[in-house]
Amino acid sequence: MEPSASMWPLVGRGEELRLINTALTGADGYGGVVIAGPPGVGKTRLADEALADIRPGRWVSRWARATASARALPLGAFAEWTGDIAQDPMLVVRGVIDHLTIAPNGAKVVVGVDDAHLLDDLSAFVLLQLVQRRLASVVVTIRTGESAPDAVTALWKDRHLQRIELQPLSEEETGHLLTTILGGALEPTAALRLWHMTRGNALYLRHLVEQELRSGRLSHSQGAWIWSGQPVVSPGLADLIDSQIGRLPDTVGAVLDFLAVGEPLTEEVLADLTGADAVEAAHTAGLITVEHHGRHEAHLAHPLYGEARRAQATPLRLRCIRSRIAAALADEPDSGTRDLVRRAVLTLESDLPSDPPLFMAAAAGALSLFDADLAERLADAAVSTGGGCDAQFLRASALMNLSRTGQAEEVLAQISTEDLTDEQIVDIACLRTVLLLVLNRPTDAVSVIDEATQCVPMTMRGSLIAGHAGVASYEGRPLDALNAAERALRSPNVTDIGTAWALNALVVALGDLGRADQMAPIAARARDLTASSSRLSAYRFPAGDYHARGLRLAGHIAEAEKIVTDLCREVADVPGWVQSMSSMLMGQATLAAGRLTETRKLLEQPFPYPDEVGYIPAVWNITLTQARAMLGDHMAAAESMHKVDSLCRTFAYRKPEQLLACAWVAAAGGATTPAIELAHQGAAHAAEHEQHAVEMLCLHTATRFGDTTTAHRLHELASQVDGPRAPAAALHAAALAAGNPDGLRNASAQFEEMGDLLSAMDAAAHAATTYRSRGRNGSALTAAARAQRLADTCGGADTPALREAQQPSPLTARQREVITLAAQGLSNKQIAEKMTLSVRTIEGHLHRAALKTGVSGRGDLGATITGE
Repeated sequence: MEPSASMWPLVGRGEELRLINTALTGADGYGGVVIAGPPGVGKTRLADEALADIRPGRWVSRWARATASARALPLGAFAEWTGDIAQDPMLVVRGVIDHLTIAPNGAKVVVGVDDAHLLDDLSAFVLLQLVQRRLASVVVTIRTGESAPDAVTALWKDRHLQRIELQPLSEEETGHLLTTILGGALEPTAALRLWHMTRGNALYLRHLVEQELRSGRLSHSQGAWIWSGQPVVSPGLADLIDSQIGRLPDTVGAVLDFLAVGEPLTEEVLADLTGADAVEAAHTAGLITVEHHGRHEAHLAHPLYGEARRAQATPLRLRCIRSRIAAALADEPDSGTRDLVRRAVLTLESDLPSDPPLFMAAAAGALSLFDADLAERLADAAVSTGGGCDAQFLRASALMNLSRTGQAEEVLAQISTEDLTDEQIVDIACLRTVLLLVLNRPTDAVSVIDEATQCVPMTMRGSLIAGHAGVASYEGRPLDALNAAERALRSPNVTDIGTAWALNALVVALGDLGRADQMAPIAARARDLTASSSRLSAYRFPAGDYHARGLRLAGHIAEAEKIVTDLCREVADVPGWVQSMSSMLMGQATLAAGRLTETRKLLEQPFPYPDEVGYIPAVWNITLTQARAMLGDHMAAAESMHKVDSLCRTFAYRKPEQLLACAWVAAAGGATTPAIELAHQGAAHAAEHEQHAVEMLCLHTATRFGDTTTAHRLHELASQVDGPRAPAAALHAAALAAGNPDGLRNASAQFEEMGDLLSAMDAAAHAATTYRSRGRNGSALTAAARAQRLADTCGGADTPALREAQQPSPLTARQREVITLAAQGLSNKQIAEKMTLSVRTIEGHLHRAALKTGVSGRGDLGATITGE
C-alpha cells in the first residue's frame, strides 16, 4: 500500500482547530487567527482544514496564496480579484476589498492568506483593512523567523488576530498518524526513528514515508510495519530541503557537510575544520545550533539537513570529510565512550589506515551503550584486520545481544584454543555457557565448563565454578546454585564475567528459595559491577530482572517496579534490542501491580525477534498470556500460550510460571478444575526444586481459583518465605478453607497494601461469596463492591472468583441512587430535593435497603455500593 496525498489525515491539531473556530466566529473578540510555524509543520493544511469546516451557506471562503514572484506585483496575491491596476491605487484597493467581501444575504466572509510574510505592501494593506474594519474574518499563515510587512505584523501585535504557534507533531501524534496512514501498527523502534529524523515535521514525514514505501525498506511483515536499512532522501525531499535552506556559500555548505558526517562537533573543532566565519554564518542563518554550556557542541538544526547533504555529496568527498574529522578527534583529549565510538566509525569509513585496537575498544564501548549492531560491525572490522581472539569474543557477544545465536556459535567455534591465555579460555567458556543456556542446552553448557576446567590451573577455576552456579540457577536448582556461587566468589582470580555470573546466580537462587531479604547487597554489587565494565553492560538487564523477580515473589511490588523503571529509564533513548528487554521487564512489573491494560499495550506490540526463541520471548509471552487471561480474553490468551508451548524454550527455573500461565488460560475459559490442577503441577515442580517462593505463588494461585486444600502447606511456607506475600497467601487460604469471610476481607486488605491488587480483588470476591452464603447480604454487597472497584482499577479484570461474586444486587436502581447520595453526606431532605421526591419516600427507600442488606447506618449502606 502506498498512501496518496488525500489519505494523509490531520492529526494532533484538534485544539488548534477549536481555537481557530472560536476566533473566526468572534467569540473571543479576535477577528481571526495568524498560524505561525516553521516550514513543513502543517500551517497551510491546518488553514485549509479550518476553512473547509465552515458551514456552506452561512460562510463564504476565499483563499489567496502569496509567493516570492507575486511579491514584485502590487496586489499580486489578490490578482484574482483585481481589476485595472492602472487606475487610482485606492480605487483598485477598494475594488479588491469589495470583490473579496461580497456575499449572499446573511452569509459571512472568511479570507485565508497563505505565506502572508511574502505579501507586497499593497496586499498587506488590503489584509489589514479587512481586519481593522471587520469586513471579513481572516486566517493567515506565516513562516516563523521570516520578515513580514509592517501591516502583517500589526495583525497580531495590535491584537487584531490571535496568533497560534504551530508546533511539530509529538512522538505520540506522529505514531498515531503513521498507524492511520499505514493501516496497521508500526514497530516501535521504527516509529521512534521516523519521529527523530523528521522532528514531527508533517511534510518531511510524508515525503520520507512515501519514499521508504516505494523502496521497500518500509514493509509489512508478521502483522506489523518494519523499517529496515538506512533511509534515502528522495529527490523531491532533497529539493524541498534545499528550497528551505536556500543558496549557500561554499564555506557555509562545508559547515553543514562536516556536521552531516560527524555531528556533534565542538564549536572549536568545527571552526578548525571549516573556519570560524563560516560557522558563525551558518549559525546566524539558523542552519546549525550551538550549545551554550558544556563543550559547546554544534548540531544541524534539523536531522534531515544531514540526510540531504550526504545524499548530494560524492563518496570521495564523504571519505575525505570522515578522514579529517577522525584525525581531528584523535587530537582531542579523551572525552568519553561516545566520541571513541564515533571516531572508530569515521575511521572505518575513511581513507585512514585500519586500526584494530581502536575498533576493539570502540566495539566494547558500543556494547556499553547497548548498540549491539554497531558493536558487531566494529568487532567484525577488528577481526578482519587482525584483532584476534579478543575481537572474536566481542563479535560473539554482540551477536548474542542481537539474538543471532547461530552466528555467535559459529564465531566462538572458530576460535582456536592454541596460544590463548588462561583468562581468555575462561572468558570464552563463560560466554559459550551463556549462549548454550539461551539455546536451552544446559548439558552442553556443563560440558563446555568441564572442558575448560581441564585446560586451566586450579587458581583460574573460580569463574568456571560460577558457570556451574549459572547453570544450576537456570535449571531450577537454587541450593546448588547458591553453594557454587559462594564458592566462586571465595576463589582467587575470578574474572569480571565470572563474578557477574556468580552474583546473578545468587540473586536467582535467593529469590527462588524465598530469601528475598538477603538479595539487596548482592544485587547492588552486581549492579555496580555491570555499570563499571563495558564487557558486562548487557548483564545489567538480567541482573535487574532477577532482583525484581525475587522482590515480586516476596510481595515487594513497588520496590520491584522501581528497579525496573530506573533501569528502563537509563536506556529510554537507545534503539534496538534493549527496548524489547525494557518492554518485557515493564510488562512483568505492570502485571504484578495489576495494571493489565498497560501490560497488554507493552507486550502486544510487534515482537522484534523473528525466530522468537530464547529467554525474552518466553517470558514475554508468559506474561502476556497471564494479562490476557486475567482480563477474561480467553482466545487471545490461548494464542500467546501457543507461542510459549511451540516456539519458546522455557527455562527450568521458570517452568512453574509457564504452568501458571496455562492455568490462567484454563480459568479464563471457565475450566477452574483443570486450572487448579495446573497450578498444583507448578507447585509440585517448584517443591521438587526447593523453589519455596515459587511454590507459594503457585499454591496461592490455586487458592484464587477456589481450591480449599492449600492452607496447610501455605502455612508452612509462610515461615520459610520472606516478605508480606506468604503470610497474606496463608491467611487467604486458611480463611477460604474455614469459610471465614472476615479473614478473607483482611487478606484482601493485606494484598492491597503490598500492591498486589489482583490478589486483593480475588480475596474480596471470595469474601463476598462467603458472606452471601451466610446470609450477610450487606457485607456481601460491600465486599463485592470492593472487588469490583479493584477489578476496574486493574483495567477490567475478569477472574473466576470475581465472576462468582458478581451476583445480581437485591437493591433497585432507585435504592442504589439514594444510598449513593446518602453516602456523600446529603441529608434526607437534600436528597428529596435533588430527586424531586418527598422526604418520606427517601426514608422508605433507605429503610427497605437496610432490610434487604441487613445493615443499618448511612455509612454501612454506602459501603454496599462503593466497597469502601
